[in-house]
Amino acid sequence: MDAQLVGTVKFGDFKAEVFSTNLPGEFRVAYQDPGGRTLEEAPLTGISSYRQRETEISSRLRELASGEPIPDTPYQGDAGEY
Repeated sequence: MDAQLVGTVKFGDFKAEVFSTNLPGEFRVAYQDPGGRTLEEAPLTGISSYRQRETEISSRLRELASGEPIPDTPYQGDAGEY
């Protein structure tokens, strides 16, 4: 699956890189710690722009920055309307 970086959301030193996949309406988010280590990856589907879910991405970054444990199964997000 080819993915292209389309945006970055930051909270303090944590960041989420958002990638557009080759499927319409599908994105992948990689949440990273200040050292650049990927903590979690999660899909976003059923949207035309990741900006529609930017609030959710920012909220997850805040949770990770506050030390919330990373689940074994990543948050899949709301599928939204397609």
